[in-house]
Amino acid sequence: MKFFNSLKTPIIFLALSSIYFTACTKTPDMEMAGATKTDMSNYKTNTVTVGGYDFQVDYTVFKNFDEIPDDMTVQLQPIKSFTLPNGKTHYYQAAYVPTKNVSWVQAAVLAESLGGYLASSTSLEENNFLFSLVNDEKFFWEFPDDYTPDSHYRIKIGPFLGGTKVDGSTESKTGWVWLSGEEWNYENWAVNLDDGVTDKDPRDNSQPNGRGRQTVMGFGELNVPVSTWGDYFSGVAQYENMGRPLGYNHGFIIEYDTVPKK
Repeated sequence: MKFFNSLKTPIIFLALSSIYFTACTKTPDMEMAGATKTDMSNYKTNTVTVGGYDFQVDYTVFKNFDEIPDDMTVQLQPIKSFTLPNGKTHYYQAAYVPTKNVSWVQAAVLAESLGGYLASSTSLEENNFLFSLVNDEKFFWEFPDDYTPDSHYRIKIGPFLGGTKVDGSTESKTGWVWLSGEEWNYENWAVNLDDGVTDKDPRDNSQPNGRGRQTVMGFGELNVPVSTWGDYFSGVAQYENMGRPLGYNHGFIIEYDTVPKK
């Protein structure tokens, strides 16, 4: 395990009473996320419950930082506070993943293991603060020109946030919730720009556009680090058994309601 805490203080790992793993059969959702019948014929999927929602995965999910393997590196950044528009102060911690193999589900599990959750962005002010924690090229993974048969024009996948689509519909814009349970009353999805600088993709890449297949989200979807959001396949950056190219990720942001224990 390679785990770094930039605060250089001991970390107490909390019990995960709300997270469990149950063997189950392969689901259509996993195939849409890129796993073909051939790829998955020898694998079972598991149900991971986090934030009160069930997620199907076909790869190993580690319950806490003590369990992550040597080839998975997570570098926790300093904890910073922010006072929300409602007057409450929350605490936030960016996590940098140089090994680019921590999926959204894995990130959510690790966040809960520390007593937090993947960050919710509930206002323009909070969104700007969250982005300030990761406004660095190292947190954004760029699609290479030859990564997939159809070019992604070097757009970037940024750090994961705590939004997930749970209604099961093929309508891209409906059914989004925050793992924290906070109201989904603010959005900052990326919009098509076609300016040749921030947006070099000639296609209309306005977000969300997953048609029910891309059920997690984070910063990104343009050619430079941006505070706008994109919707992603849940298998992005999964630890193993990636059925087809889905992309990778270099980080996530943890939010705490109270000062986290050291």
